[in-house]
Amino acid sequence: MADMEELKAELEEIKRELATLKPESRAYKNLSAEKAAIEAQLTGPGAIAQGENAKAAGQDAILVGRDVSGNLTKGDGNIVNSTVIVAGDGARIVIGEQPVEMKASLRKTALGRYLEHIIAHNRYLQLQGIRSGGKLVNIELEQIYITLRTTQQRTIQAEEEWLKHEAKFAPGEMHKRAGMERLGTETVNVKVEQALVAHHHIVVLGDPGSGKTTLLRYLALLYGRDLAQGQEIVREKLKLNESGHLPVLLPLRQMGQYLKAHHEKPDGTDGCALLLDFLHKSLERDKIGLPADFFDEYLEEGRATVLLDGMDEVADPDLRARVARLVEAFTLAYPKCRFVVTSRIVGYSGPARLGGDYVTTTVRDFTLEDVRQFLTHWHRLVAIGQMGAGADAEISAASQTSQLLSAIEANERVRELAINPLMLTVIALVHRDRVKLPDRRAELYAEAVDVLLGKWDEARGVGEISILDDRPFDAGDRRLLLQSIALTMHEREKKELDAAELRKLLLQFFANKTPDESAARRAVDRFLTVVEERTGLLSARGEGVYAFSHLTFQEYLAALAIAGMDDYAAYVLERCGEAWWREVILLTAGSLSVERVTKLIRAIADRKKEPVAYHNLVLAAECLRDVGPNRVEGDLQTQIQARLYKNLNSPMPIPARIFGKIGGLRGWIDRRAEVVQALIRTGSGYWSQPYGEPEWITIPAGEFWMGGEGPYDGKPVHKLSLPEYQIARVPVTNAQYAIFVKAASYQAPSGWEEGRPPKGKESHPVVNVSWFDAMAYCAWLGKATGKNIGLPSEAEWEKAARGPSTGSGDKRAYPWGDQFDSSKCNSDALGLGGTTPVGIFLEGASPYGLLDMSGNAWEWTRSLFGYSYPYQPGDDREKIYDAAEYEKSQHKNKNGSNIAYVLRGGSYAGSDDLVRCALRDRGLPDYWGRNLGFRVGLFFSRASH
Repeated sequence: MADMEELKAELEEIKRELATLKPESRAYKNLSAEKAAIEAQLTGPGAIAQGENAKAAGQDAILVGRDVSGNLTKGDGNIVNSTVIVAGDGARIVIGEQPVEMKASLRKTALGRYLEHIIAHNRYLQLQGIRSGGKLVNIELEQIYITLRTTQQRTIQAEEEWLKHEAKFAPGEMHKRAGMERLGTETVNVKVEQALVAHHHIVVLGDPGSGKTTLLRYLALLYGRDLAQGQEIVREKLKLNESGHLPVLLPLRQMGQYLKAHHEKPDGTDGCALLLDFLHKSLERDKIGLPADFFDEYLEEGRATVLLDGMDEVADPDLRARVARLVEAFTLAYPKCRFVVTSRIVGYSGPARLGGDYVTTTVRDFTLEDVRQFLTHWHRLVAIGQMGAGADAEISAASQTSQLLSAIEANERVRELAINPLMLTVIALVHRDRVKLPDRRAELYAEAVDVLLGKWDEARGVGEISILDDRPFDAGDRRLLLQSIALTMHEREKKELDAAELRKLLLQFFANKTPDESAARRAVDRFLTVVEERTGLLSARGEGVYAFSHLTFQEYLAALAIAGMDDYAAYVLERCGEAWWREVILLTAGSLSVERVTKLIRAIADRKKEPVAYHNLVLAAECLRDVGPNRVEGDLQTQIQARLYKNLNSPMPIPARIFGKIGGLRGWIDRRAEVVQALIRTGSGYWSQPYGEPEWITIPAGEFWMGGEGPYDGKPVHKLSLPEYQIARVPVTNAQYAIFVKAASYQAPSGWEEGRPPKGKESHPVVNVSWFDAMAYCAWLGKATGKNIGLPSEAEWEKAARGPSTGSGDKRAYPWGDQFDSSKCNSDALGLGGTTPVGIFLEGASPYGLLDMSGNAWEWTRSLFGYSYPYQPGDDREKIYDAAEYEKSQHKNKNGSNIAYVLRGGSYAGSDDLVRCALRDRGLPDYWGRNLGFRVGLFFSRASH
């Protein structure tokens, strides 16, 4: 009897709380489900019919008259996971949803309410569009989550490069000079858990759809479950000794909106109290009232994990900088807490960057193995949701995964899309309904939107919900309305709309479709039901707030709206300098006809006003890359490439305000790097297709001065005459070497994945290549082009770097002259800690116009080390050893010294003494290192190399 009284008391408490909630809220739905369960227990077996329009449905039946996102409970109190006997129109059944597990002592507390909110809001994978019997199927995030990989900076000891070979050399040999190179740090790939272990305050950067928000949702879920259940889930899954820590997840765009609305101008009070005030207010909006000091103990004791999402989504640059300062202040106030901040790469720059001890890591793309793992989980969970667990579901899932993997691997452009987590989810969605996958982003999004907006229902005979009383409102009509909403949101720099704003927009739209105001209001209600429960594109986010399932879908739909404008080009040009509009512009280009996109790309490229140097031309090239060269008129690709190349080859004086300032100089270098990368992405560069043959520079026959007076230069200085030859203007890049790796099935360098260079470094010099690797590349390229291609001798290399022996400065120490200049090469003076794209230091060109002859990466030559000067061409110093000869000789020359080949030019880690024209070093032919590359030569006077 006591149990019955407790149930009655709990029922009354639930009824009182329901009266304070809005019916569309998740909390209302969850409490309604609990209320129904208790009522079932109080009345015993059989059906219950209560209230207006109630229906009775037999013993043990479950009646669903509206959407249910909480648990469905039978009359005996047992949870029903997948079976519903009666479901009213518009009901949504969640397959496999379980109640939030929680220690009994927490359930009625403020902490319990907060954790239930955190877990419920981050529990399921967003953007699914998967149904069973016409109803959406939810997939648990923990079941589908693939561990992200990120970059991490690792300190390098210079001697590491030579350690494994040290025993082969006598003490005191010149190789010990390599230890003078301060290699500093390197970027390595690690699992995100490893990055979290290494860094307490971290910024996670990534491209759109790379999984940044999903990462934070996953972390919030694990920390929430850990604290709710007391099972040390964080220690088990993340390897972090932080069990019992409170997760705090905040979208920074909302923080920005709060500042703009309530604290428009900084008044000196932008501190941690302001952020805490916003946190409480955002939870109150979701009907999660908490004591004012709820977070204090966790924050002060360092037992909170603060997850701040989307720095870039604060669209206004000034407001974004202000939010960044607020985050810094909050971090300083609670330094013992873990902070993880996310941002797109574009948008995290200048004042928006976080200072203090924050480190930056970048999310890496999925590998094909990651793709396989995701699709295996995805198809299995969907099959089980539709067919139930069993052999049939497993067979169906395996077949779907195999088919889709084959389609991805067979099309290089589709593969480039699939390594992005969001795009992979879209591909999985589209593949369910399509025989052939599109290979362009905009087309793939178009297919996904069609699937989500109604073609899925049409294909399976699921009845449409009538939006208007007197006429059809099909998927095309829905899309046009969503386009208008998306563009309005983007123009307002918002990612969310409150219910009142959204309803106002919808009412304006439907008022033009019907003269009856009540019919228009009914259409609004029906439309919201359809887009929330049938499409997965627009959904409720918390109490009375709506948002697109991912910012990229808002951007795509806004792009469609722009593409339909008569003045689309003028509209884009007004916004092409703003990072907030970048993805919209790219997707607009991908959605236009051939004639219109050609006009747009030309207009962007011709625009004079730009935020930074080269911005517009690079953006035009990116649009061209997204669209594809076959979808524009004439030779637009060639024209854009020519303009990029002209800009790259027009030395521009470094502005006085940044000259000598390393930070400003790096920004200038970044601009040049973007131009080179844009060239690479459009299929060009300092080389040509199809084999990556380099741009050749002719070195005329004649004399030059060889050797120098520096501590590590070759000595003595002497004149040497060489016949005419040609040499590549820049070192061989990753992009060129990738052509060779694929064509020759050659082993890729260390640090590459699946035969592909690191993303974003296609235009950097290839490194981690041995002398044997460089020679193999020369042999392949020579055969492919029918030309006599090989490594230059050290004499040929030095002449190309120094220039002829006639005229002033002909014994120059550096390619540009006798004085070292840190702005003219990538040496340790810049402190970049790694390679840069080739050919960006135009002011550091040699007299013949060659670039990167100083710094960036050491370059192999074909000359053996250990021979004295004066240099004697044609003697044994240019003997070529193949791998078999090298092993047979036991790595020794005739004179008993080690077989080693000369390295020239220095690297990004070298001091001014180590990037001189006459500097010599050497390496064993089977040795490779992270700062060793090469350039190639074209020769006319020798039969072979």
